[in-house]
Amino acid sequence: EMREEFKKRRDLVYSLLKDIDGVKVNLPDGAFYFFPDISSFFGKSYNGKTINDSDELAIYIQEEAHVATVGGDSFGDKRSIRLSYAAAEDKLTEAVKRIKAALGKLQ
Repeated sequence: EMREEFKKRRDLVYSLLKDIDGVKVNLPDGAFYFFPDISSFFGKSYNGKTINDSDELAIYIQEEAHVATVGGDSFGDKRSIRLSYAAAEDKLTEAVKRIKAALGKLQ
């Protein structure tokens, strides 16, 4: 029963992430995490802050969208961030909505 619930959450977040310009999203097979390539945002700025790597983007998302992610360098891929989908569907929908809005501010 829980496996189906997490598959449903995974599919929801996948469809929401795919809708964000500049995010290259993967479809996880076994973990509760997405690891999208967000390198298209490197070099972009908002409010005087320039994003140079995945750690800086994770901090930016935390500060601007109030959503916790982790820079991919900690997991061997500095072009990506790690995002969990082990939460309720409404929380996941809101989180990705906030991430999309925050990323949309970067120029």
